[in-house]
Amino acid sequence: MTDGRLVITRLNRTMVATLEGSIDAGALEALVDSLSESQARHLADSVVFEVSACEVMDIDEFEQLHKAVRTVEWLGLRSVIAGLRPGIVTYIVSSGVELGELRTALDLELALEELSADDNEEELESESDQDHDAEPEPESDAVGPVRHSYGS
Repeated sequence: MTDGRLVITRLNRTMVATLEGSIDAGALEALVDSLSESQARHLADSVVFEVSACEVMDIDEFEQLHKAVRTVEWLGLRSVIAGLRPGIVTYIVSSGVELGELRTALDLELALEELSADDNEEELESESDQDHDAEPEPESDAVGPVRHSYGS
């Protein structure tokens, strides 16, 4: 489990943590530390754990990854695991591991789209809240401008 590699890339306000090969607990702890520092430095609001280059993942490695996801979420970052291979998913589900709420995406592109959709929903909610705080406009039955004409 020592031939793993971690790379962190920033795309706008999202950090992409690419995991390749086998990842041990120490590497994931270092990754979480790096992500928390990067969050403060770059004002990031989300993380994608991109794991498509991990050909195999045992239960211990998956639980370590899940712990890393929970940790960054507690730090206030939204997170998605992208690129889990079908064989890994089948193995994890059949093992009975408790997943709780875990956001996943087929690939990096879909993960970024999901996070972008979340941003759009938050913007709409914020605009809706601002609209409710504003003074209501008086309602009018008029279809258009009213013109008055006096005299002959």
